[in-house]
Amino acid sequence: MPRTLYICSAGHSGSTLLDLMLGSHTRIASLGEIDQLAKNISLDTACSCGARISRCELWREVLRRAGVRLDADLFSDPYVLHMGYPLASVVIDHAHQTRAYLLRRKLLLGIYYLRLRTGLGLLDGLLRDWERAITHTLMIFELVREVLDVELVVDSSKSYLKAIALYRRDPDNVRIVLLTRDGRGVLWSNLKRGVAAAAGVRAWRNQYQRALPLLERHVASAHIAQVRYEDLVAAPAQVLQRLCAWAGVEFQPRMLSFRATTHHIANGNAMRLDDSSELRLDTEWMTRLGVEELRYFDAHAGALNRRLGYS
Repeated sequence: MPRTLYICSAGHSGSTLLDLMLGSHTRIASLGEIDQLAKNISLDTACSCGARISRCELWREVLRRAGVRLDADLFSDPYVLHMGYPLASVVIDHAHQTRAYLLRRKLLLGIYYLRLRTGLGLLDGLLRDWERAITHTLMIFELVREVLDVELVVDSSKSYLKAIALYRRDPDNVRIVLLTRDGRGVLWSNLKRGVAAAAGVRAWRNQYQRALPLLERHVASAHIAQVRYEDLVAAPAQVLQRLCAWAGVEFQPRMLSFRATTHHIANGNAMRLDDSSELRLDTEWMTRLGVEELRYFDAHAGALNRRLGYS
């Protein structure tokens, strides 16, 4: 039985929903986009349990234990906890996410991507900081399991590079859930948020175009499970039963009433703070996307969408 489930997906694909459902199992805990944890400590944002990070019983204890290991007070110096190079887009710690940070992020993630593609060990010396982030992330996973007395944690940070790095470090205990959504639905979701069509399509396409060959190369096929957002919303019990069997735990009906469980998600989609477990399949794109937008999508990402199972 694995100890970590990592949800890898493009944005606006239902990762927070799947995280909440899985984390409603008595033996599983939801972590949300845990790679943003240092930012959440710095800004003292709200945990989904309703308390600020500094007052949340789980995070206070986890960060106390992590601070002992790192010989630091993480509430006064949160970025000692290095969780990688997340990109915040809504709640941003501008004192940390500077131009220099963004440049370093682009450089180091690019080097790791090249390392995965080429296998060149000569690049390893440039990745010590990245490997430290993987060590810290696995430490947080371990501490959450200890404090909550659960067997599995779910990380919905979405990054395929982080997913592969965690798996390569601990292949016996990390499993990857490849979550997909019809790219046309993601395009419409981005358009509603003011993102230009070209940028929205490019981000969705790049995520899967780059992720799929690397996942196939570096992760055993039996350790990846694909879940379609549309199936999850239309038939949640069947999808969760399949995932539970794959992960080696029994399905629990309580997973369908995911709001009845207190979760401790520090960062993720705003739905983590809602109070309803009602599911509604968002197919608005079918009637709202124009002909030109659909043609643009098909020309630039249609083949990939069909490869992922969408006609």
